[in-house]
Amino acid sequence: MDVRGLRAHRVASEIENSRTRRPFSRPMRSPIISYLIVFGLLCSWSGWAITAEDNWALFATSSATKVYFDRGSVKEAEGYVHYNIRIDYNRTLETRDKKYRYRSAINGVAVQCDAKKFAVTSIALIDETGKRVAGSSRDRERWEETLKQVSADGVQARALQHACAIARGENPPIPDMKMEARPAGKTTIGAGIVATRDGMIVTNHHVVDGCSAIVVLDSSKIRIPAERVASDAKNDLALIRASRSFPEVATFRKGVQLQAGESVMVVGYPLASILGSEPNVALGYISATTGVRGDASTFQISAPIHKGNSGGPILDQSGNVTGIVSSKLDALAVQKRTGDLPQNISFGVKGEVAQLFLEAQNVGYQSSDAKRKLENTEVAAIGKAITVLVACRKIPSAADEQQQRDDTSRR
Repeated sequence: MDVRGLRAHRVASEIENSRTRRPFSRPMRSPIISYLIVFGLLCSWSGWAITAEDNWALFATSSATKVYFDRGSVKEAEGYVHYNIRIDYNRTLETRDKKYRYRSAINGVAVQCDAKKFAVTSIALIDETGKRVAGSSRDRERWEETLKQVSADGVQARALQHACAIARGENPPIPDMKMEARPAGKTTIGAGIVATRDGMIVTNHHVVDGCSAIVVLDSSKIRIPAERVASDAKNDLALIRASRSFPEVATFRKGVQLQAGESVMVVGYPLASILGSEPNVALGYISATTGVRGDASTFQISAPIHKGNSGGPILDQSGNVTGIVSSKLDALAVQKRTGDLPQNISFGVKGEVAQLFLEAQNVGYQSSDAKRKLENTEVAAIGKAITVLVACRKIPSAADEQQQRDDTSRR
């Protein structure tokens, strides 16, 4: 993880919770995309920085930030090495709720030296006078849920090595590390269906394809690192594993054929950057039991879907998963071609196709042929309990960066 991953934006939306004495109990009230935007492009340095004092040692610099390591904060406890990192910014920043303005952030970090994993345990925001304006901390249970692997290089990897060396009684030199600003990566949002209590989640292949990092957000708003286990690009399916368990799992419909005219409900996170990270439900019907050009592995629904719905469940009136949202008709492209603007033509991967995919991965899922009709509110509650937000972070390749530089030079 580089310095951009350390920026205080990642937890700024959590500061308000500390004022109600429920630190980090709801890690993100704003969309998860606000968490992943911390990897954004660094801006130019204007020369401002808090002067390093006491045990703070300048650790790394970029055009927008200076990072300091607190050697005096290093301590070992219960299998973890703890230390503090301070990030000074070249300009005054503001939390998303606009309640606090700050110029520095101090992150408490816990690492496992051998496993090379880390978690942020606390955050403090400091204004330009050096006054602490806000802060919050996680209890151990919370921050252990967010442990994730340190990348092979970058500030966090160097900090881990430095802290672990100090914990071993060594006196390592401060590395001479200049961070290069890189173009901002892209974050995409989709949905996933909890298939097993031990963290197996099924989603679309296109939701997690090419991700350098995957994070899921569950119903309690806890961010959970995840990794891709398997993919089926042909059927647009993928299996990811989250690093925690879930209390509720999906039930897939088995032995009951889809019927045109059948009522369905979709659950997902459409337009999360606008509508937020609460799961959204929409009603519709099965319009056709096949997809584009008669594709038998998919079916057509009338429920409206948008970016952020992909990978979410299509539920029948019993609350069983009958399919997985995958795409919608490109209305503007069709209008250009035919002169007619189609509405609410969406598609999903059939549930039985998803079940075969899970079986191929030896995933034991829950199924039922239950036909008892539930109220829409009951189906919605089931859908929300088994659906997670899936955030995919894509870092631009070297070729992408060169293309961006070329495009900039031509302007």
